[in-house]
Formats: sequence, C-alpha cells, structure tokens
Amino acid sequence: MLEGLKEWAFELVNNYGQIGLFVIAFAESSFFPIPPDVLIIVLVLPPTNASPFVTGLVCTVGSVAGAIAGWVIGRWGGRPVLDKLFQPEKVQQVERLYNRYGISAVLIAAFTPIPYKVFTIASGVFKLNIFGFIVASVIGRGARFFSVAYLTKWFGEWGIQRLDKAMTVALALAVITAGAYWLWRQRQNRLVKREAAKG
Repeated sequence: MLEGLKEWAFELVNNYGQIGLFVIAFAESSFFPIPPDVLIIVLVLPPTNASPFVTGLVCTVGSVAGAIAGWVIGRWGGRPVLDKLFQPEKVQQVERLYNRYGISAVLIAAFTPIPYKVFTIASGVFKLNIFGFIVASVIGRGARFFSVAYLTKWFGEWGIQRLDKAMTVALALAVITAGAYWLWRQRQNRLVKREAAKG
C-alpha cells in the first residue's frame, strides 16, 4: 500500500510540480504517510532544477496549512480520534512529551523525522494554544524543508546521502533546546510561587 501511495505522490509532483508538492505537504501533516522531503529532492535536482527557495516555501506553507487542519481535527474530534488513528503506545508517548515540554514538543516533531501528523492532531486534542502551535510549526517545518532543499541544491547526491545524519543531529539539538526551555519554565514557575508565598 505504501509503495502505491509513494508512486501516486511522485506522479502528482511530476505532473503538477509545486502544486503537487503543496498537496502532499498538506496531506502529510494531517493524515498522509509519505513525507514530502523526497519530493523536494526530485524537484530541486535535474532535470526539473526548481528553485530551492520556492520549493522550501511551498512545502512549508502546505505543511503548516495541513498542520492547522490536523489541529482542527483533533480539537473537534477529541481523544477518540487519536485512539482510532494511532497506536496507544504512540499516543501515550506524545502525551508525555506534551506534558513535559509543551509547545516545544511541536517544534521537535516539526523538524525531525517523527510522524508530524500525530502531533498536529494531538495538539488539538490537548487544546494547545493555536498561535503558539502555528509559530512552532512554521519554525520547525521551515527549518527542515529549506534545509533539505538547499542541501540538495548545493551538494546534490552527496548532500542527500548525509541528510539522515543531519536529521539525527537536528533531533539531538531539538531535544536539548526543548529540555533547556522546560528547565527555564520550571525555574520561572518556582520564582513565581516564591514571590506569591512572600506576598
């Protein structure tokens, strides 16, 4: 089934170019299993030679629009939607990340190979602030897709072979950033409680 979906995605991009990429990026953020990164590579490399900036921008806009759709699905469908679409252990893992890191969990998922659709729908279920959700999505998705587009343009096949390593490093940095943010929030909460106790 996945192979069939992948072939359909490639055919869509081959026939419709950036419009096809937008459709796949939108769908991937809310329900589609094929990530758009490989389609960015197809467009940027010869013979298409699409602009890496335009390709990264189209993919980011499509993905963020799809993420908002996922948030709406989760907000109105509630927990039953999560339980129906994803395995229980995956839902529990995402819930733990949200409880610990809040909005930073969205940023981590947006930039890394973690299935983003789980987080977009979960954000709606857990009633995450929509503005913060959109900002985290734009930063994370933009950083990821522009990186893929420009690495492909600058380094070609050599750069593509190193994308997996780059994503691993990115995941580590994202986790460190989220951890630092969580520690800062904990410190701020303690200071607020201390001030309240004095008052």
